[in-house]
Amino acid sequence: MSLPCENLNLNLYRVFYVVAKTKSFSESSKLLHISQPAISKHIQNLEYELNTLLFFRTNRGIELTPEAKNLVTYVEKAYNYLSLGEQELQESKDLSKGKISIGLPEFSSVSYLNKFIKQYMEEYPSISLEIIYKPIKTLLSMIDNHTLDLIIIPGTIAIPDNLKKVELSKEEYCFAYSKKYTQKSINSIKELSSYKVLLPSLNTVSRKKLDDLLTKYELSITPTMEVENSELIMNYIIEGIGIGYIPSNMIDEDSNIMKASIEEPLPIETINLVYNEKSLTIASKTFVEMLENDPNRTI
Repeated sequence: MSLPCENLNLNLYRVFYVVAKTKSFSESSKLLHISQPAISKHIQNLEYELNTLLFFRTNRGIELTPEAKNLVTYVEKAYNYLSLGEQELQESKDLSKGKISIGLPEFSSVSYLNKFIKQYMEEYPSISLEIIYKPIKTLLSMIDNHTLDLIIIPGTIAIPDNLKKVELSKEEYCFAYSKKYTQKSINSIKELSSYKVLLPSLNTVSRKKLDDLLTKYELSITPTMEVENSELIMNYIIEGIGIGYIPSNMIDEDSNIMKASIEEPLPIETINLVYNEKSLTIASKTFVEMLENDPNRTI
């Protein structure tokens, strides 16, 4: 039987990967616990095997050649994939250990996820969860590099063909306020001009959709405050600071938070789940199934 990659020396690629990331032979020597001459020899051997120069020296140290920059992307994916396999082997089938990493675009809200995170942590208390806020392009790259399990993305967005996108919910937005801020009924966007209004930041999906609606109806809102995410806006609403624009599902029926009866139809936002089916571990697969099989799912 012919073995794949018969001449592949994983140790050489390990040294190359660390040097490429640190751009320092001395730092790589400390991390790998081998001498600098040995580091240099490993790089020379890999360059010889590939018949390609991988690094060149500059006044600032060492830099990757264009060929090495291309190579390191594949090496990084390979090592992350190996780490993923190692992680899955270590996760027992009863989920007594493991980790899930969830990506959210910058300035987005975790309000939709809250009940699932709570349920999952109650059912699998030994599994750790990590929430990562990054730009959408970065999150998609992390999924591709196997350093992230899944993404929750609001709105409509194109994704690469190798990823799966599942619509989970339609999220209605509203203007809400605390009874200690005002007892009056608010029925239109025009009436908001008399109050302090808290809106999402300009570069959020929810703010862009709201601004589009205001333009359509030739209306305008001058915010007293622009806030990065819905959780912060909700905190300010509770404190009686003003009227905030938030997802309706954040309002507890038993709370003192009132929902304004705005006559204009406010935007509805789609909540999407994005992941790579081939990269899910036992722990992350269980979480994905919980999201997809939610009996209250509105899609």
